[in-house]
Amino acid sequence: MAKKWAALCFTLFLFLPITAFAQDELYLGGDSIGIEAEYDGVMISGTYAIQVDGTMYDPKDHDIRIGDIIQAVNGVPIHSMQELYAQLSSYQESRNQVTLTIKRSDQQLDVPLLTLYHHKDQTFQSGLYIKDKISGVGTMTFYDPNHHSFGALGHEIMDSDMKQIADIHQGTIYPAEVTSITRAQAHVAGEKHAIIDYERPLAAIHSNTVIGIYGTYIHINQTNPIKMPWATQSEMHTGKAYIYTVLNGSEIEAYEIEITKLHHQSSADVKGIEFIVTDPNLISQSNGIVQGMSGSPIVQDGKIIGAITHVVTSDPINGYGVYIEWMLAEANKNN
Repeated sequence: MAKKWAALCFTLFLFLPITAFAQDELYLGGDSIGIEAEYDGVMISGTYAIQVDGTMYDPKDHDIRIGDIIQAVNGVPIHSMQELYAQLSSYQESRNQVTLTIKRSDQQLDVPLLTLYHHKDQTFQSGLYIKDKISGVGTMTFYDPNHHSFGALGHEIMDSDMKQIADIHQGTIYPAEVTSITRAQAHVAGEKHAIIDYERPLAAIHSNTVIGIYGTYIHINQTNPIKMPWATQSEMHTGKAYIYTVLNGSEIEAYEIEITKLHHQSSADVKGIEFIVTDPNLISQSNGIVQGMSGSPIVQDGKIIGAITHVVTSDPINGYGVYIEWMLAEANKNN
């Protein structure tokens, strides 16, 4: 009988859900961060027409598209705008035909590009608008000391030119100090303004997903970080909670909110939590949720339950959050 009972216990243990470990503690985020994310090459963000022998040439008419990522010029690898400029300016005939190796979705293609070189001022024209990185300000949600991982932002880094999730190759997180706040208004997004300290990298970004950015941290950008357990959906309830964020300098403060609705989810989504800002200090300073607060952790009953993801633009004291369990699962996918 004892053997049967031991076998039964072992079998039950095997099928216990991962939420049984929800008491693992995390370091609470809330600190403002600068985000710099890089493409796997140089992305074409637009094109323009150039005049060639009396006719107009636009690369978009020659199988070059917005969103293409340049990875090589005539076989020479390209990783940055500076490398692309150097390579294209090295072709100094009045007209030059070069071959771009580009990444388009999951394909790698070779496409022709015509460039013009102007000897008088030693400049060239390519008909391309380009960029090699995206930068911005957000908020750290948590640091996981068990896996040395982090989660931040709560939603994807978007490519403003493509209007879709950015095809990020890698990136870096830096400390940011908030200098001012543009208050939110109905249908007009507010914004945190911050100075990013590019001399002190905090973490490396490994993935950009619809529920946040993730990677490994080098160190925690707080003097006395707070350790806190996290909660599953079943432990949460409507009512009072707090968001942790920075509105001035680097000081993390807690602001009261009221959770108005919780959506039971079996898969990750950025709008699991609905809330309204009730804290008079936050309302007076920002008039609700503003850009740069994304990723601010939400805490209820002494546990991290999620992170801010979106604002209701018509009424910015209303916002949405993603459940922390989805962020943790994404952060530790490869651990």
